[in-house]
Amino acid sequence: MGNNIFCCDSLSIALNNAGNSGFSVLIAMNTFNKTYFFVQQYRTKDKDDKTGILTVGEVVIKFCPWCGCDLDEVINDNFELARATYKKNNEFLLEF
Repeated sequence: MGNNIFCCDSLSIALNNAGNSGFSVLIAMNTFNKTYFFVQQYRTKDKDDKTGILTVGEVVIKFCPWCGCDLDEVINDNFELARATYKKNNEFLLEF
């Protein structure tokens, strides 16, 4: 693990890519029981690009795609950081 407190540098980089084109990882919240979980997202355009059609897809992930760490444990071990990351990037999550 590098210079972060999530499981690996690759996950931290993906979390910092929220709202940009390509793949990113976001933290979402279950509105029923107020628990946090990770989603992997792809976007065809950056958040500031207002031209054309934006395509976004998300899938819930339980394990880190890069190091295999259990992401529920990552949230439990870094709860305040998970909450702050959710608040920072929740505008990019799909609504259901």
